[in-house]
Amino acid sequence: MNSIVRNALAAAGFVAATLASSVALAVVEGEASPGGNDSLGTAQPLTVSNGAAEVTGSIGSTTYSVSAVPDVDFYSFTATAGDMLTIDINGGIKDGGPLNPIRSVDTVIALFMADGTMLYLNDDADDLDLGSIATNDSRIVNAVLPATGTYFVGVAGTGMQSMHLFSDGGVQTGPSTVDPNTGNGSYTLTIAGVTTPPVDTPPVDTPPVEPPVVTTPPPVVAGAQQINIDIRPRHAGVTKIWANTDGKIAVALLSSGSFNAMKVDRTSITFGAEGKEASLIRCHSEGIDVNRDRRKDLVCLFDLKKASFEIGDLEGVVKGTVEGNPFEGHAPLKVVQHGKKRKHQHDNDRWERHANRR
Repeated sequence: MNSIVRNALAAAGFVAATLASSVALAVVEGEASPGGNDSLGTAQPLTVSNGAAEVTGSIGSTTYSVSAVPDVDFYSFTATAGDMLTIDINGGIKDGGPLNPIRSVDTVIALFMADGTMLYLNDDADDLDLGSIATNDSRIVNAVLPATGTYFVGVAGTGMQSMHLFSDGGVQTGPSTVDPNTGNGSYTLTIAGVTTPPVDTPPVDTPPVEPPVVTTPPPVVAGAQQINIDIRPRHAGVTKIWANTDGKIAVALLSSGSFNAMKVDRTSITFGAEGKEASLIRCHSEGIDVNRDRRKDLVCLFDLKKASFEIGDLEGVVKGTVEGNPFEGHAPLKVVQHGKKRKHQHDNDRWERHANRR
């Protein structure tokens, strides 16, 4: 981004910061050198305030007087396992159509783990929200984080003719040309729902005191209690499964201070790409402390084919009721094509054997 664009965005950023001061500390995208934040390795760090971060940035040029150019922006932040994020683009599409000298950008956004694994991807929002006049402003909702650490958000312009998407490692796919109509422009990115991990403190010369076990319940969204789940319990990293395949998969419903998995109505449990798939085979008759928090968790076995996962699905969803009240849980996964060798098969079999015990 050149100095003229940065100055223009600084003014826009001041207005955005005034409007959003109660939510997050607004900053302006900074590219200190060519390619300044165009990769995961050079991502611009964001500061989280009041559980959110906000940045005003631009893809390429912001006015029609300057030719459109290829560009992509990456931002980094730290968050805590179990955080449920909303990642929202506002102001990408401008009012006024072709008579407006300020460019509109049709965005696509993606969320990545520290190792470059892509967790979530969105091109168009499902509906309009405050700050957007078109669903072309991308939005990711209910993004559950699997681990504590660094995460990245990538922002790019899709345009109408030259599609630019993301894949693992932050790599863009699609033509290198840029649509002059909606491939460049300014935007505001907001990341909400972030819990900043505690800062490590140096050891002191006092006997260690084991802290009490404290579990913070996830936020309640749309009337259903949000719970934590573990797909293929204790499996390291994001679980990978085959699309439209025969087989079984174990999923643990994790108890917390506000949720007792052992009281779940097992006949109400559904699991799959949307969370409404009747794929349950059976649940373990006794609780298992999967995450070693001294609470019994419910491990259930599901039919993969009935779960209806397809290539491109990035999460699994469990729904059901507990003592008459609805709940739901989300966890990341990755659907792969047939023929790729699945790792840790012995771990998968172990949990399936647990769920098979009545």
